[in-house]
Amino acid sequence: MNTTDTQYFGRMNDPDGSAYVKGICGDTMEFYLIFKGDVIQSVKYFTDGCEHTRSCADTAAGLVEGKEISEAMMLSPGMIKNELPDLPSGHLHCTILTTITFLKALAEFIYKRETS
Repeated sequence: MNTTDTQYFGRMNDPDGSAYVKGICGDTMEFYLIFKGDVIQSVKYFTDGCEHTRSCADTAAGLVEGKEISEAMMLSPGMIKNELPDLPSGHLHCTILTTITFLKALAEFIYKRETS
């Protein structure tokens, strides 16, 4: 999968929720979210990671875009792996990095909304 041309790759200015996580492998990942009500209207990710990290992030972005918070928070490493059956077992940690980063961005949005 060539993710350098994906609609989801990139950064956002002033997202509603965002997160940065450095994985155990050294790859970094960022997620940016824009909401309309409870629906994720737009998703972007940025990573300096390998092709597998980018594929996992791109897959996750596609899975959550257009979803309500309650559905998006169900994202899991297993869901990403199911969408990428050829992901090498040595790169399963990429699904976890992706999930953690996305959920952290989602949590930031929820927290900011509830405390404002």
